[in-house]
Amino acid sequence: MTTLDDKDSKRQIAFLRRLAAAKERLAESIKGLDEFTLCNQPVLGDWTTKDILGHIVSWNEEFRANIEMILQGKHPGYDHAINGKDNFSAWNQQWILQKRSYPLDRILAEVERDYQEAVELIKSLKTGNYRKRGVTPWKEAAETRPTELGKEDTDTVETLVTYHWRHMNQHIGEIEAWRKRT
Repeated sequence: MTTLDDKDSKRQIAFLRRLAAAKERLAESIKGLDEFTLCNQPVLGDWTTKDILGHIVSWNEEFRANIEMILQGKHPGYDHAINGKDNFSAWNQQWILQKRSYPLDRILAEVERDYQEAVELIKSLKTGNYRKRGVTPWKEAAETRPTELGKEDTDTVETLVTYHWRHMNQHIGEIEAWRKRT
């Protein structure tokens, strides 16, 4: 786990621990799988473990980009919208198709980079940053652009930070369930 110093808030420490736990759980979920299995055996629909790893990284990058924009006082959803009406299938498939050509070592390097960038982001956040809100690309407000925004139209930085390990854990659970079945 990343070394923490006295300036880190209790929230940051808790978030870093949750992120580290998700990373450890991810490593454990793929431990012992050979490259052929990781890259070719379907786990979720036609998604392989490698596809799932690329998917996790893609979403985490999206979450961090949204956080940066919100911290700048912007609404990321006004720059681009991600239609969630199809359960994000089109958006997810776009990322999967892009990363399917990547070799496994590149995907694994992206997983490590993704983790380090998430750690650095969490460590950089000030206490007041967590409550900042913005319209994210998957909110209906990204498409409708209401004149007055309510809480339901926005996400907080804190929510987006927590999505990192929550989303990871969701897909880790799918990998774990697949391994139990096979």
